[in-house]
Amino acid sequence: MGADLMGSAMVYLTFMSGGGALTAVALQYARRQPLANMYRLPVRVIVAGFFGVALYTVMLATAFGIVSVSDIGQINLLNYLWPVWMVVLGILLLGGRPNVVMAVAGILTGLVGVAVSRGFDLLAHPPSSLVPHALALAGGFFWALYVVLLRRWKIPDEKGGTAFHFATCSAMAGGIAAYMGHWSSMPPWSGAMVFWVVVGAVGPVGIAYSMYEISVKNGPVLIIASLAYFIPIGSSALIGLFFKETMNGGLIMGAVLIAIGAWLVRCASRDLGPAEERPAETGQ
Repeated sequence: MGADLMGSAMVYLTFMSGGGALTAVALQYARRQPLANMYRLPVRVIVAGFFGVALYTVMLATAFGIVSVSDIGQINLLNYLWPVWMVVLGILLLGGRPNVVMAVAGILTGLVGVAVSRGFDLLAHPPSSLVPHALALAGGFFWALYVVLLRRWKIPDEKGGTAFHFATCSAMAGGIAAYMGHWSSMPPWSGAMVFWVVVGAVGPVGIAYSMYEISVKNGPVLIIASLAYFIPIGSSALIGLFFKETMNGGLIMGAVLIAIGAWLVRCASRDLGPAEERPAETGQ
């Protein structure tokens, strides 16, 4: 996968992010919340969302665009370490006191899962470039920090930053694509391409991110993070289906290890719910 695919990814990301922002606006309208609340955000939320949503998404798209096909699965699971970061940051910033031994065991199990996902025959052979791996890892950390800060700052539900941040992401991706000259070199759009861009904009970007933002403002963050570990199994299976080169003996096993890590973290944090929810319930 080379620069051409990265440029195409930025063009697609421009439309997906823009469509996701419009979807978030539509959801805000459906909830009968003032649309002005979507851009009248505290400065700290705008700054955190720039790193945790806009820059994170662009970094992840870039990582997928420049990595070799055989490493796509590992890049995907490196990104899905953000639940690990959420647990760590939740403990540090939200005052949680989980079972330390089980929490550490869950975190380490997740890390082992990422390592194993490269494939047993490639474990002793590092990738030719670690740039995409670093982008995916750092991006996941930014996203987790943003989510935990939303909870720590007690940002109200109606102050949803999804639309603002994805509009920023769309502008960033469009600018990168223009700088690289990929707007003019894009292949003609087909019906299937339009369909998947619209589906991605409305579903994973618009609805999913908006609902996730609402849930982390109200639900127990550490438990939400642990449940999110189960996403990599389905995601890894889909990647193996569409990118045969990345399927190896360690990919699914790595995703399963991450799910086991989720269970350990869930056990470690099972008593955090009431204490964690109490500040959010005050509405302050």
